[in-house]
Amino acid sequence: MRTVRSYRPGDYYEVDGVVGVVCAVTEDGLHGLVLSLDELFLPWCLLHKERLQTVGADSRDDGRKNMEAVARVIERDGLAWSDFPAFEWCHRKGEGWYLPAIDELLTLGHNYNGGSRMRLDRDARERFNTTLREHGGRKLDRSIYYLSSTEIDARRVWMSHLGLEPPYLNEIQKGTKYLVRAVHRF
Repeated sequence: MRTVRSYRPGDYYEVDGVVGVVCAVTEDGLHGLVLSLDELFLPWCLLHKERLQTVGADSRDDGRKNMEAVARVIERDGLAWSDFPAFEWCHRKGEGWYLPAIDELLTLGHNYNGGSRMRLDRDARERFNTTLREHGGRKLDRSIYYLSSTEIDARRVWMSHLGLEPPYLNEIQKGTKYLVRAVHRF
């Protein structure tokens, strides 16, 4: 019988092959979201202008739904995961990993800053980054934008940074490389 453990943001997570740092939790700390230890600069997609389309990845709060929308378009249109590098990278991590939706990234930014973006909480940031470093991961960068799975239209997607300074949301062309982190629910 497995021991049930309660987590909080910044904790190391390693259960059933899922490894990362906890970035969001339910009130009881038993469920939440794990952030990958690694990150990579990748574009959302590589389709040329004439082939760009809205793929239905419009969920703001559930990147799994956006991942499913991309998978449907790949199958329907005879495309490949390699046409969507950010999604492919997350997909290759294994079952359950996905590119976070924009609200999931905003929650990460909120928790990375200690539960508020109204004041600097260096201890909260250091908790995340120490956990990442201690387990071979790359520290989070509060000044760089991270790509979300949420599309705006056929050409643009949402992205967010982890810093205190607004705007927290920005839009970017789908073919532009930005930092990508995968997430997994537990």
